[in-house]
Amino acid sequence: MAADPRSCPICERPAADGVRMDNSGQFDGIRVECPQCGQFELVGAPAFAASFHWDADLRCGLSCAARQAHEAGDRVRITGHNAEEIAAPHMSTRVADNQERLLHVVARRATRPHVGVEFSAETDFTLIDCFSPQEFRWHLEWLQLQKLVSPSGALTMEGWNRAQPFPRQGGTPGNCFVAMWFSDDLRASYEAGIEPAVEEAGFKPIRIDRKEHNNEITDEIIAEIRNCQFMVADFTGQRSGVYYEAGFAMGLGRPVIWCCHKDEIGKLHFDTNHKNHIDWQTPEELRERLYKRIRATILEQG
Repeated sequence: MAADPRSCPICERPAADGVRMDNSGQFDGIRVECPQCGQFELVGAPAFAASFHWDADLRCGLSCAARQAHEAGDRVRITGHNAEEIAAPHMSTRVADNQERLLHVVARRATRPHVGVEFSAETDFTLIDCFSPQEFRWHLEWLQLQKLVSPSGALTMEGWNRAQPFPRQGGTPGNCFVAMWFSDDLRASYEAGIEPAVEEAGFKPIRIDRKEHNNEITDEIIAEIRNCQFMVADFTGQRSGVYYEAGFAMGLGRPVIWCCHKDEIGKLHFDTNHKNHIDWQTPEELRERLYKRIRATILEQG
């Protein structure tokens, strides 16, 4: 950690760069707001002690993790024991995956199709898994050389086609139905895992308990599955409804992406345990692997 206690505990930016701290006593730790790392929490005395020993690469991975969680509406909570786990999915991202992510960042930030998007290379390089402004500029320049982004920072038509590809036949383009157990224990797996992964890939996640409607819930579920382009089904908790909804989607010819917490892989029903499940341990890992699975099986094969 930087000598100045007002500096960002992750990237060590000084307070003069816009770093803000809140240790109002609501919990054991501080909330940090940083232009590079977004908003995150450093929880407990062990986290403070550990932060003094983080190496440069770990700081970069944590900065990317915290900023991307913040952009997705979540807040990373760093303790004395989970820093490596949080940073790991951001430490060795494939170049092609970073290119695709940046393309989707540009698409999300574009106010209109023809309007250019501006970035601060000094603070926005953590929007994707880059460890420096120079690396971020390199990715942006390659998108321009591939004629996916114009010199003005706007996506070209080819860029829009990559960011919003033509969908498979069937269902409403862009809709992803999410089937899972609506338990508080799995709230983080949705809000920090499934939801941001689906949105980052350019799709709209639909979870029935978060949709306003006046219909019978079973009718609404059936309607949304019929309307979805594909489904993400997480079997953690072994809920019979998730099995039914996944089977119904398969019967309609909708692609299903199978997920389950690693601790419950052995509990999967024999009818589905042969499927290629994303066996995740943390919401961050689920987000990383689900995004890659959507890219590989929905977009690139779509």
